[in-house]
Amino acid sequence: MTDDGIFLRNSWYVAAWNHELIDGRKLARTILERPIVLYRGASGKVVALDDRCCHRAAPLSMGRIEGDDIRCMYHGLKFDPGGKCIQIPGQDMIPPKLGVRSYPVVERYNLIFIWMGDVEKADPGLIVDYPPLADPKWRGAPGYMHYKANWLLIVDNLSDFAHLAFVHTNTLGGSEEYAYKTKPVAIEKLEDGFRVERWHMGAEPPPYHRKVISNRTDKIDRRNIGRMLIPGIFLLDTMFAPAGKGAEGHCGRGHAAIPQRPVHDAGDAELDPFLLELSTRFRHRQSEHLAVAAK
Repeated sequence: MTDDGIFLRNSWYVAAWNHELIDGRKLARTILERPIVLYRGASGKVVALDDRCCHRAAPLSMGRIEGDDIRCMYHGLKFDPGGKCIQIPGQDMIPPKLGVRSYPVVERYNLIFIWMGDVEKADPGLIVDYPPLADPKWRGAPGYMHYKANWLLIVDNLSDFAHLAFVHTNTLGGSEEYAYKTKPVAIEKLEDGFRVERWHMGAEPPPYHRKVISNRTDKIDRRNIGRMLIPGIFLLDTMFAPAGKGAEGHCGRGHAAIPQRPVHDAGDAELDPFLLELSTRFRHRQSEHLAVAAK
């Protein structure tokens, strides 16, 4: 991957939710410290260009969409989806190299992914595989979480489950016992990131769990799994089962650490009713974390 010392550019980043490009909207985004304009042309194709006219640097996001093209509203230069200038008002001759940079984009799972690096290396097969985002059986609310912090601290936070007991006491943290008595059962370095897993067996149910179990005093077995995928996409999965039923073989039927097997496949597990409800709620937050690359 190309590394300029700050960002990995030969990677797919989330640039927007697809609903942000309806009704002819032009979306100005800063991605990897570079201004980008995104829009959907008349053909339905999503276009991503440098948000800077090559003539006098006016923002193209303040321009006008014309079919699949966009026109700068300063001096009227018109650019096609590939960034090539195709019209200059009052001038017949257009320099062949005149234009702005375009970026490969892929629309998938209701998200717009953008490739900021070498165009010839933009393989859509490298996009994170996460079908629940487009599956109507899952409930979710698209949105953003804006962090006033260095992004590396967010990576640290999301991969460190020990903080749940203190920071999230009133939701999914619960007893501080979680920090004192549990240890990661897996810390794996992967080819495309890393994976961490932490169990808490025979635990008092945290407030969030008590909302979805029939007997709020029943103890539970808890399992949290985090996977970070380069360049910074987090998949956070949480599951629980009645105490004594949280062995890996049993709970594996109801959930998978790898998102290719979403939790709603678990129609046969005894713990399914509240496992499904809780896991479905957590998916609301996962969709937000996927959009953290854009600001």
